[in-house]
Amino acid sequence: MNRFENTASLALLMGGESLAGEIEKITDRLHISPAGNLSRIFSEDIRVAVIQVLRKDYQSLADYIIDMNLYVADAVNRRAQLVCFPAYTGLLPVSFLPQFKSVLPKLRPIASTGLPDIEDLNDILSYFSDVVFDVYFHTMETLAERHGVYIMAGSTVYFEKDELFHRSFLFNNKGDLVGFQDKLSQNALERELEIGPACELKVFDTPLGQLAILIGEDADYFETARVAKNMGAQIIINPNVFTRGQTAVNTALGINMRVQEACVYGVQSVLVGDTALGFTAKGAGRAFAPNAFLARKNGVLAETSGSMQPDIACARLNLDILEKKTPYINGKNPTLMKQYIDRLY
Repeated sequence: MNRFENTASLALLMGGESLAGEIEKITDRLHISPAGNLSRIFSEDIRVAVIQVLRKDYQSLADYIIDMNLYVADAVNRRAQLVCFPAYTGLLPVSFLPQFKSVLPKLRPIASTGLPDIEDLNDILSYFSDVVFDVYFHTMETLAERHGVYIMAGSTVYFEKDELFHRSFLFNNKGDLVGFQDKLSQNALERELEIGPACELKVFDTPLGQLAILIGEDADYFETARVAKNMGAQIIINPNVFTRGQTAVNTALGINMRVQEACVYGVQSVLVGDTALGFTAKGAGRAFAPNAFLARKNGVLAETSGSMQPDIACARLNLDILEKKTPYINGKNPTLMKQYIDRLY
C-alpha cells in the first residue's frame, strides 16, 4: 500500500460508466470521419506528422481528449498517414485528476540530486498509474480508429503489476495495437526508479514501411539504429523531450546522426512547455533524411517551431530511394579497422 490515501476510486471519476465507454461517448460528440489517407499507399510518398505537444493542465477528461484530437485532426488534414507523439504523452492526463494537485509539490526536484524524492515519485506513479494509463491508451486507440491513421502514441511510464515500464505504443488505422517498444537505455531518473532497460528492439511491419521506435536517449547510440537497420527498419521514430533546449550541435547529434549512419528516415516528436516539475521542455520536432537526398546537407526534412505552443510538421518520405542509395559509411576497410579500431573503441 502506498502512502497516499485512496479516498475514491479514480476509475469512477468519469460519471459511473466504464472509462473506455466514457472516452467513446466524448469522441462520438466530436463527429470524426475517417479521412481516407490510407486508402492509397505509395512507398515513394509516405506522409508522416511530427507532433510538438504543449504540456498544459487539463480540466477534465473531455478537455484532454479534445486537445489530443486537435493534434491528430490537424495532421490528418495535412494528409498524414502516420502521426507521431512525443515522449511522456501518456502522463499528460494526470493533470485533470483532483488528487494530483495535492501531491504535485512532492515531484519538485531536490537541489542536492536534481531529482524528485524517489520514494514519493514511486508512490505517486503507483497511485495514478492505472487510470492515467487507461485514459491515454483508450484515447489513442480510439483516435487512430476514428481518423483512420496510424498513431505512434509517444511514450508513457506506468506500472504493469509491480514493475515500472517506459514504453511506446503503435496503433493502426483500425485502432488495433500493432505493438509496443520498451526503452532500451536508462537515464538517471530511470535508474533510481529501477526501470530496467529492455533487451529487445522490435521492427514493425506496416503498409507504411518498416518502423522502429527508439525512445529518448535510445537514439543517442549508433548500435540501436544499426540493429534496427539490419532488421529492416526504414523509419526510426524517436519520441523525445529536451530539458535544456536544443542547439545546432544537438540537432546534428542523436537521431539525425543515426539517420546519416544507417541511411534511414528519422522522426523526432517533442514535448514543450512548463512541465510543472521545476523545468521547461524546449526544442523543435523534426523529420530527418539522409543528406544524400537533401540540397541542404543538415539532415532536416521538416521541423516544428520549437516555441511554447502546439505545432506540427509534415514530411513526405520516399522509401524507394532508401534501397537505391548506400552511404559511404557502410563501406568496410578491414586493414584500417584491424590497425586502429580495436584501440579506439
